[in-house]
Amino acid sequence: MPASAAEATTITSKTSSTVVVHTGEHLFKVVGHSLVTGSNTILTSETFRAGGHDRAIAYYPNGRVPRVDEQFTSVFLKLISPGEGEVRASYSFCLQDPEMPSTNKFIFGKTSCKFLFGGKGLGTSSFVSKADLATSGCLKDDCLVIKCTVEVYKVIREDEDSGNITVPPSNLSIDLSDLLESGLKADLTVNIGSSKSFKVHACLLSARSPVFEALLHYMYKDSLPAFMEETTEEATNMARHLLVAADRYAVERLKLMCESKLSKELDVKTVGFTLDLAEWYNCQRLKDCCLKYMARDFERLRDIKRTEGFEQLKKNHPLVVCDILDEVIDKLNQQAVITLPP
Repeated sequence: MPASAAEATTITSKTSSTVVVHTGEHLFKVVGHSLVTGSNTILTSETFRAGGHDRAIAYYPNGRVPRVDEQFTSVFLKLISPGEGEVRASYSFCLQDPEMPSTNKFIFGKTSCKFLFGGKGLGTSSFVSKADLATSGCLKDDCLVIKCTVEVYKVIREDEDSGNITVPPSNLSIDLSDLLESGLKADLTVNIGSSKSFKVHACLLSARSPVFEALLHYMYKDSLPAFMEETTEEATNMARHLLVAADRYAVERLKLMCESKLSKELDVKTVGFTLDLAEWYNCQRLKDCCLKYMARDFERLRDIKRTEGFEQLKKNHPLVVCDILDEVIDKLNQQAVITLPP
């Protein structure tokens, strides 16, 4: 070929794309439907996730827009969490037949809709008329079940020439599950009830659970971790959790060590919670310390009665109030001075 001749070069660009469908379904149950009488009442479901975004159902039992001819219920799907770019999805509403849950009635839906964060949502003001609803059979025991289905389509473009490297999803949970099933080099057995046990790895449990790590520290060193010697909220919380674990696994000396630490750190705000814990786990020594702390100062006792911990104590163990009263009476008897006649 002559040097001056043009050389033809073919450049091929290879691309591909994948459509991923994310589907979410939520059942919204309205109990006591006939009792909702307010004309502007809005009932909102718990949020549910579909396509990477949080959504919720907004239901108007008596309609969002007043009508003269016939009254309708209204239903809308709202976008709760903002997203990057445009959020589009297809959605549908229907009522479930209580007798046959697989049967759907009054289906309303739209495709490829744009959702706006913070708006009133997308749906219909004329979902089901009150007359049709009354004869539909969907109101079983005055309970209505609305089913919402959401489909989000995401197109993922894959450019072969872009140099992007696709990273596979993490398989750590699979590997750990296989390790648990195989029992390879397991160094601990956890018994559940009397019929089931697991061969497990102490190092993994200690890394995943701070409480178990502290429990293992005691098992090997017969002492509490160094940070628990400090007077901090973290140390006190760990003592509470560790006491429960010690009771569960019958490590009596550790349980007493936790009781001792908690008894030395009583104050107005925490004594109610601590006494509640002592009642749950039969910690008589700790209970006695709490009762004496409460009865030692009457002004302090008045402050304790106003705390959240004391309210929790009364709710869980109402009879313990009698124990507190007995302790107060003993305190008064000790302080009383009786002068006898000559």
